[in-house]
Parts: sequence; C-alpha cells; structure tokens
Amino acid sequence: MNSPRTDGPPESRRTVHPGRLLAFGYVGLVATTGLARAFAGARPDGLLGLLHLSTFPGSVLVTVGGLYPLALLDPLGPETDPDPDATGNPFASAALVTAGAAVNALLAYGVAHLARALRGGSR
Repeated sequence: MNSPRTDGPPESRRTVHPGRLLAFGYVGLVATTGLARAFAGARPDGLLGLLHLSTFPGSVLVTVGGLYPLALLDPLGPETDPDPDATGNPFASAALVTAGAAVNALLAYGVAHLARALRGGSR
C-alpha cells in the first residue's frame, strides 16, 4: 500500500541545488581574491575597485548598514574614517567585499523566492 519509493535518490544523499553552488562559488571566489590581495600586501591597484564593482549592491549595503552605524559608536567620535582601507588593515577590505558578496547571494535568493511565490510555483 504505502511502500517507500525506490526510484529516486536515497534520503541520505540529497542533491545540492545549482543556485546554491553558484552562490557559494561566487562568495568563495570573492573571498579568495580578497584574501590573496591582502596577503600580497594590498597595494593600491585596480583589483579592489574590481572587487567592489563585482559586489556592488551588497558592499554598499554592508557599508551603509554596518560600517557607518559602527563608526557612530566609535569612542573617538564621528571623525573616524569608516573606510576599511583607511585602517591600514589589508584584511578589512577583504572582509567588506566578502560580506557584500554574501549579501548579494541573499538578495538573489530573495528575488528568486519572491518570483517563485508570485508565479505560484513550488520548489
């Protein structure tokens, strides 16, 4: 009557959605490039501009929603520059672009989920 299905993959072996692989690959590529730039000395070059461009809406949201409010809580006052490159720490800009890439992946997931809900489809 209610026999278990044997034609599909076993429950212990779940398949990974291609969109998730793409999102993890994107965030991983940005993180790896940012870390490679930081380990190489983070000299002023066009790579940081390219990283900011590739993480555009996310890095701006992280800066405005995270770094600027934290700069207001700084005990030194609002004259402290919240720019990660101004701190002298080469890993700060790598963290900023990685967080921006993660925000972009979450935004893409939200847009896809909203489009699927408006279309009336299921997973």
